[in-house]
Amino acid sequence: MTTEKTTSRSAAPFPRGVVFTPVPNPLLAGLLEEIDDIAELKLTLRVVWALHRKQSPLPYVTASELQADRSVAAMLDVTGDELEAAVMTALKKASERGTLIAVPAGDTGEERYLLNTEPVRAALIGRGVKIAESDAGPWAETQQAAARPELREGVFKVYEENIGVMSPLIAESITAALQEHPESDVIDAIRVAVEANARSWKYVMAVLKRWAVEGRDNRETRGLDGKPERYSEANRSDEFIERYLERQRARGNR
Repeated sequence: MTTEKTTSRSAAPFPRGVVFTPVPNPLLAGLLEEIDDIAELKLTLRVVWALHRKQSPLPYVTASELQADRSVAAMLDVTGDELEAAVMTALKKASERGTLIAVPAGDTGEERYLLNTEPVRAALIGRGVKIAESDAGPWAETQQAAARPELREGVFKVYEENIGVMSPLIAESITAALQEHPESDVIDAIRVAVEANARSWKYVMAVLKRWAVEGRDNRETRGLDGKPERYSEANRSDEFIERYLERQRARGNR
């Protein structure tokens, strides 16, 4: 006689106001067909959930975090040493599949696990972390971008040295900007933002937009001595850039 497993939930599992977690589409399509280990699949989904909840420019989880997670223990149905082994095995499989990237965490000796997306790889490369070719994730938008030398030592480095820590979203924006503008222009635009005391990627994009419309030569103005001089504080109020930033603010992009 076959018995069905019942649930103790008396109400709908997804009530009104339930919070949603974004999941990469391939994890619900091709990868879902490919993953044949239920522990790997469950742990991967839990990692996606955990990373989404973290307020960090480059979120990661560790094995110890997952081993201390009551939900992980319940869904794998193991405890103690068996739980530790099951978590490590699932993380290893996810890393080998390319859904996660394992990065050594310096002095702690504990690896950090990150979702293997193009922005995450680009941000890691910008910080000097070596990413193997095999780490090009299964949902990479542009796998070639991670191998470009200017992303390792050019724009990303200039951005972090002059504006601030680079989040995956900023890394993605920089990658997109490099597809539309020469590297030298992007670096020059970052310098313009710094000189104008407007250290934000939004301002850099406004400068690039102006150059695309008015021409690259207009990125410099002439001083009283006839020599080129960079944008001054007065140039910061440039009508084109201000209109662009105003439109961004109106769209909620602050």
